[in-house]
Amino acid sequence: MKPVRLLAVSASPRKKGNSQFLLDTVLEYTKTLKFEVDIKRISLSDRKVEPCIGCLACYKNGGRCVLKDGFEDVRQLWKWADCILYCTPVYVAGIPGQLKCLFDRLSNADYGLEIRGARHMKTIGAISQGGDFFGGGAELCMVDIMRHAAMMNCVYIPPDTSYIGSGGWVWDSHCNAMKEKAGLMTEDYRLTLETAHSIIQRSVEMAAIIRSGCADLRDDLMEDAAYRYYLEKADALEE
Repeated sequence: MKPVRLLAVSASPRKKGNSQFLLDTVLEYTKTLKFEVDIKRISLSDRKVEPCIGCLACYKNGGRCVLKDGFEDVRQLWKWADCILYCTPVYVAGIPGQLKCLFDRLSNADYGLEIRGARHMKTIGAISQGGDFFGGGAELCMVDIMRHAAMMNCVYIPPDTSYIGSGGWVWDSHCNAMKEKAGLMTEDYRLTLETAHSIIQRSVEMAAIIRSGCADLRDDLMEDAAYRYYLEKADALEE
């Protein structure tokens, strides 16, 4: 089987902050997996993605947005991937505005496709880190990412040892707080890595299962336009 394509997204507007450090750390785990993984990384701190203005032009343009910023490049990477891993900080008990802008634009662009309900057949996982154990917003960030997965007709992947995602806790807001925890290997940091590793493993495995299953059932699935969208896109990526 060809490598599973993984897009790792650091959703923090800060460069080289806690989210980026945590994401880079957990991605090292892919080297131990049974499946080969082709990783592409993006940081929203380097990408300008403006808020959706609700003009609905994408509904008429095959999903293409009229705003000229960094969104289309991100969208093409998103379409390329078999699985998506989001690592986000908690901002005011939720995801940062940059990530919400990306989710809105992706969702509206998807509705611009000629096929409503197109199956993207991707897996999506969530890692969130913030400043409190309970009520700090990490769970709300994961729910936002779960909702995004549902809107995009993707498969959300929880870890083996937690209900919905991987949460990390940093008591300081400075950008090296997570790195300091790693150096001490605190118990909460160890648990964060454990759940994050589980998410990556299960996301990659399920992506491989989906790809293999779609190949086996190709003739039947091609009769449904929603699956045909995925299969034709997969063919184009293999060329």
